[in-house]
Amino acid sequence: MHKLRLKFSKTGPIKFVGHLDIMRYFQKAIRRAEVDIKYSEGFSPHQLLSFAQPLSVGATSDGEYLDMTVNSMVSTTDVMNRLNSVMNEGITILAVEELDEHSAKAMTDTYAAKYVLSFRPNSKPDFDWIAEMEKYLSGDKLPAMKKTKSGMKEIDMKPMIFAHEFDEKEQTGTFLLSMSSLETLKPTLLFGAFFESIGKEFSTSSLNIHRVDIYKLVDNGDRRYIEPFITNDMNERFYLNG
Repeated sequence: MHKLRLKFSKTGPIKFVGHLDIMRYFQKAIRRAEVDIKYSEGFSPHQLLSFAQPLSVGATSDGEYLDMTVNSMVSTTDVMNRLNSVMNEGITILAVEELDEHSAKAMTDTYAAKYVLSFRPNSKPDFDWIAEMEKYLSGDKLPAMKKTKSGMKEIDMKPMIFAHEFDEKEQTGTFLLSMSSLETLKPTLLFGAFFESIGKEFSTSSLNIHRVDIYKLVDNGDRRYIEPFITNDMNERFYLNG
């Protein structure tokens, strides 16, 4: 058996397809591609698939991940080519990597996500949002009300923002945000709190959200850093304090 991690993109109109339908889509694509996928045992066998954190409906991405187990394969490249040959426009398998059998699932390993954020052409703010947001992010604390299973809870977003930068020409902001089982900061919550802080109304539909990649935590004892699940580029590492 082989445990594989697939990296894929989600762009174009398919961004409006929800996570459950994407799961069903992959199940059908795997069968069409004749990948020798492993099934669970029992009365209702199902493909052994595990996705990383779901992407919000309407958002695009170049860094989505899916773990799956196959009984046999020619190579990771063959699996990628088989799947891409049956994919519809909007989803492309970008890489396939074989994992150690003891590797944690993608959802368990998820620690952060990088986003490029901008405003839709007909929803651009009537003020210099980049200058205002830079001032906002410089605060010692960034309070926000977050909905949890037990109700609304006040949180501090500041430690959940690992890095950020702005492109004045393109009018975009790039954010590296916490995304784990313990702490997740969604771009819409951050921007909603920012707009509220300056007395402006904010609509989640006004924001273009593109997820660049998903990051895992690597602890080498004296150095802790995060990097994309699949990468050979040390420049993609972000070192954490402490």
